[in-house]
Amino acid sequence: MTQELWLNLPVEDLGKTKAFFTGLGFETMRDAPEMIGFKIGNVPVMMVTQAQFEKYALNKVSDTSKGSEILLSVGAPNREYVDHLASKVEKLGGKVFSPPAEIQGWMYGCAFTDLDEHRWNILYMDLDKMKND
Repeated sequence: MTQELWLNLPVEDLGKTKAFFTGLGFETMRDAPEMIGFKIGNVPVMMVTQAQFEKYALNKVSDTSKGSEILLSVGAPNREYVDHLASKVEKLGGKVFSPPAEIQGWMYGCAFTDLDEHRWNILYMDLDKMKND
């Protein structure tokens, strides 16, 4: 049996969430009354209304303004993509909390929060520069 992984994130406003993530260039894969799905890399990410998410999880949604439960990392094809995405995030209402920068000499990335304050990390990894310790 082949197993799949998909992520479910609670969101406040599906319409705004759709505009934000399509504006960043992520592909919509499913659009339903209580959720919208995006294909990010090979992983489906389902954005689910908070009320529906609580029904699935049988638990309350975390207050992302007070703490982080997860950092979602997405690979970038090059440094220019990281810069471009950081610029788009701010134009679409997200917040870049770690601007594009060199990391450990072989990565280049930035980090941002989406409209619901979920934390995302966009990284370009130059594997030729990576040191094998």
